[in-house]
Amino acid sequence: MADKRRKATSTKRKEEISELKAEIRNLRSELDLKSELKELQGLVKAPPVDVVVSENINLSSAIHQQQFDIARAHSTLPPPLELHPLCTRIRLKKSWDQRSATLLSLREQIFRAAHEYITIRSQYSSSYSSDERFETANGDVCCSIFQTVHFPGVKSLKQVYDAILFSMNNVEISICERLGHITTRDDYDCVDSSIYNARMISTDDMGVTTEVSGIMFSRFFDSDDRSFSDAPCGMLVIDSVDEDELYPYVPASEYAKMYLQPLY
Repeated sequence: MADKRRKATSTKRKEEISELKAEIRNLRSELDLKSELKELQGLVKAPPVDVVVSENINLSSAIHQQQFDIARAHSTLPPPLELHPLCTRIRLKKSWDQRSATLLSLREQIFRAAHEYITIRSQYSSSYSSDERFETANGDVCCSIFQTVHFPGVKSLKQVYDAILFSMNNVEISICERLGHITTRDDYDCVDSSIYNARMISTDDMGVTTEVSGIMFSRFFDSDDRSFSDAPCGMLVIDSVDEDELYPYVPASEYAKMYLQPLY
């Protein structure tokens, strides 16, 4: 007898939400179709106004009820995972050779995880932007943002990749210009031209200092390099350093800001 596995509650809820959203789209299409039919019928013989009003009220009520059902289903979903699928513990030693070896050993793993996550995350999503905020058991406030951005008028994918890479390499200038925070950057190491290690310290108007120690993995995969995709693609993955023996985090004087940002 075949082994029938029970679906997880979160999976069932997500399926219910998808079904409810599809039903809302059908109801709206039906409402639009009825409106068009009423206009066409009006050329021949207009139905009683009270009948049209009653049908519209019933359809609108059904749509609102489906939206409430979606909100109710959302309330039963479990909170976002505290451990992100892309989360990688990065520990750097004092020796420069060991640091470089650690980052090189992580590179392919991080690229593969980023490609898989973005592919799966966007597979059934029709939204261009989603934002989830939650607090971990340790009291850390986390934010998970997933966005799809279109660049009209660009000449090539490589042009977009180069522009994003340039922006990330000068991010401290953007922080100063947009937020007015005094921000400095220390460049530690550049491994194999595709791995970049830097530390930024930013102080706001209230005198609060925030430290960010990050690693950026970047590579453009052209049509000849099909490591992850049959089509050309560019990837930038930025992750925080969890432990650094050479430049340890000083909690008494600074706040640590941890981040993880895959760009594809």
